[in-house]
Amino acid sequence: MGLILIIAALGSGLTGTLGAAHLLFGMGRDGVLPKTVFAYLKPGSNPPTYIILIGLLAFAGAVLLNYFGGTYQHAGELLKFGAFLVMGVNLAVFWQFTVVARPGHKRRWLRDAVLPLFGFVFCGLIWWNLNSLAKLAGAVWFAIGVIYIGIKTRGFRSAPAMIDFSE
Repeated sequence: MGLILIIAALGSGLTGTLGAAHLLFGMGRDGVLPKTVFAYLKPGSNPPTYIILIGLLAFAGAVLLNYFGGTYQHAGELLKFGAFLVMGVNLAVFWQFTVVARPGHKRRWLRDAVLPLFGFVFCGLIWWNLNSLAKLAGAVWFAIGVIYIGIKTRGFRSAPAMIDFSE
């Protein structure tokens, strides 16, 4: 059983690392992140060159979470911070289809208003009940993202680069 768990953890770690590397490569290719670092592929075999960096950062994060005790609990709490972003998605759906609906758009109250507001409240309750470490780490990460996008858009004066999902 222990061997199976080790193999499963290794497979899931490799999958997560490669997924993150490909996401960062796509963001670098489309200019969301610096192209010189994130859009570079190693000649010959073509893997992104920063895969090792992602693994080292993941290992450092695991060690840091272990320092605070309850590694799995803290990791789960940090993942739940993503509910904060889902709150924004639900609110955007409500706003787009209920408040500023296009002329001629037939409003479907359950789909356009009730369900997005329910999702907003549900995700808000999840976020509200997170522990303080997850809220602090998530808030710092969110602030770094806002500062980065503020710098890239020259103080939010220009449109941010968009990821091309056409592939």
